[in-house]
Amino acid sequence: MMSLINALPGAVAQGLIWGIMAIGVYLTFRILDIADLTVDGSLGTGGAVCIMLMLSGQNVWVAMAGATAAGLATGILHTFMGIPAILAGILTQLGLYSINLKTMGKANQAINVDKYDLLVSLRFIRKVPFYKNTILIVAIAIILLIVVLYWFFGTELGCSL
Repeated sequence: MMSLINALPGAVAQGLIWGIMAIGVYLTFRILDIADLTVDGSLGTGGAVCIMLMLSGQNVWVAMAGATAAGLATGILHTFMGIPAILAGILTQLGLYSINLKTMGKANQAINVDKYDLLVSLRFIRKVPFYKNTILIVAIAIILLIVVLYWFFGTELGCSL
């Protein structure tokens, strides 16, 4: 029972991070009424691009920009090709698995928090100052994301969606 309680902060932190992907799935499926799985595949591709850029010596912010561009590219590809949404999402999600392996060179590329300036790490959950706590940082990021989405969907463009 104690090992379950000890694992809880790490599980909460990872759950919050995966919650960002769930917001993307919710937006495409419920708000836009499109059965699209692209966000599930593009999240992994963004992670692969980010890690490889960081391992090649790029700054974490450059790596995050590259990861965002990689995620946006998948949406642009299936939007302009005219493939039906459900098929495009499945093809993108499955196709990105191979692209991720090619991008990283092998199945997993580990990155050390001691050598690289990471934004969040599961090491920063216990016995750290509150401003470095991963749960707090990700919770603030999710709250900001929800506020921005709430604002956007209140605009004329957001309401037209």
